[in-house]
Amino acid sequence: MSNACRESTSLLAIHLIEEQLRVLPVSIAMILQSTKAGDVEPGTAPVLMLHRKKKQAKTGSAGNIVVDNAQATTVLDLQASSKALHESPLQKMTYLRVVISNALLSVGMFLKEHNLASMRTPEIQFLDHVMDAILNANTFKVEQGYMPMASFDGLVIDSSLDGKPLFGDGKSEGFMEFGDAVALLQWLAHYLHKEKHFVSGGDAG
Repeated sequence: MSNACRESTSLLAIHLIEEQLRVLPVSIAMILQSTKAGDVEPGTAPVLMLHRKKKQAKTGSAGNIVVDNAQATTVLDLQASSKALHESPLQKMTYLRVVISNALLSVGMFLKEHNLASMRTPEIQFLDHVMDAILNANTFKVEQGYMPMASFDGLVIDSSLDGKPLFGDGKSEGFMEFGDAVALLQWLAHYLHKEKHFVSGGDAG
């Protein structure tokens, strides 16, 4: 990859990360300050309608055989979602985990797609393990004997984390707090702003 191409890729990564960081505060605030759905009369909660692309001719996919064609709009049940959040405060942890995990996955997949995830930078390797845990139902899978190479701001990945949760659920503690995840994204954006020439470290893990 040429230096110009690497720099262009780094700028795209910066844009992606900063976009996630702009959206996260709104999402987090909406979850933490959710409407008290229990006080809303049935049928009066806002309905979120998401438009769909116009349907073309049917395809022969198994999906169309099993499921009816999609409607012109998709309806999200805000009342049911808010009610679940209101009636079970611990659900806030789940909602926050999903939103923040999605941001981490988005950034991590970009780095993988553009061959930046193989850098031996400890923080890049740290993100890779975090992604694995997210995709493994919020649970680490770290092989015994793994030599610690991945770390971020005092948090170190080692084999003792195998089977442990990445984020807590409000009852049990996780390896990371949500603030650590946002700080990692901020660190990556800062790093990419300064790092213009990426040198691949091969298959570091």
